[in-house]
Amino acid sequence: MEGRLVTEQRHGRNFAQELMPDQSGSNREQIQDALDDGEYQEWHLVGVSDVLPERRVLLCWDTTKPSFGRSYRG
Repeated sequence: MEGRLVTEQRHGRNFAQELMPDQSGSNREQIQDALDDGEYQEWHLVGVSDVLPERRVLLCWDTTKPSFGRSYRG
């Protein structure tokens, strides 16, 4: 990925990934790479913000693995 991950903060099942796209490359491709990486991890994108200073993008992920309808209740 050409963009630079600025900070990664975990809090429970949620994960905030802050990305600073490299200005010499395509912003769309760099963000798509980050989305593909999250999909590979089986994370679910729950929010995006692009209002951060310095053209940073914040991707908010739910990192809980999918259960595929299975229930773990007693």
